[in-house]
Amino acid sequence: MSELMPSLFLGHGSPMNLVLENSFTESLESLSRELPTPKAILVISAHWYTNQTAVSISSGIAYETLYDFYGFPPALYELSYKSPSNNTLSKRIATLLDAPLVERGLDHGAWMPLYYLFPKASIPVIQLSINKNLPMISHVKIGEKLQALREEGIMIIGSGNVTHNLNMVDFYNINAPAVQWAKNVDTFIDNAFTTNDVDSLVRIETLCPDFKTAHPSLDHYLPLLYIAGSRMEHEHFRSIIPLFQNSSLSMRGFITE
Repeated sequence: MSELMPSLFLGHGSPMNLVLENSFTESLESLSRELPTPKAILVISAHWYTNQTAVSISSGIAYETLYDFYGFPPALYELSYKSPSNNTLSKRIATLLDAPLVERGLDHGAWMPLYYLFPKASIPVIQLSINKNLPMISHVKIGEKLQALREEGIMIIGSGNVTHNLNMVDFYNINAPAVQWAKNVDTFIDNAFTTNDVDSLVRIETLCPDFKTAHPSLDHYLPLLYIAGSRMEHEHFRSIIPLFQNSSLSMRGFITE
């Protein structure tokens, strides 16, 4: 029987974290030493935000590295993450979720954290898209269907940010003090996750006054709901990486235990 793999949510923030050494990247490297080695990894990234729930597949033996960001230093575009594909598993996940298969590379929301967590890129990685048209609770329900994969040695990772409003970011100071509205939302989500309060996560738009400031779009929030749904009944979430970058980006994550 396979070891039960953890389910976790990670913030990914700016692509610049790929070439900067800071508290966040150091925390990811520390986390990498704690994690077991999965048979495969399923990632729900904020950057595959579309009109359907779909599963990635590759025509080659490795996934293409997508550079879905613009105007950054050339060094970022010289990096790559050539994780192997596993189309048999992609098809099985698609059947589990009654979802179509889409040929697609790994976006930076997926490969950026994996670049630190599993730097050898030797583990098959599959992505699951986020259907922007679904109600909040439906994302949790999809997460519940993913629980079975964890029992087969597959790690589930959600990648977004607990707070994400690029119009409110201090791009010039990564260590700028966190603003109050971002701290309020960060505290709300931290409390809800660590007490398994899924109802508050689903109703956050009405329960947390600063939520719409923190998330003018839901793309970076919704991965949290898949991870909330993927928790087994006997588990709780532990808060990890309780950091802010650029005054308003919460880099907080969560992991099952």
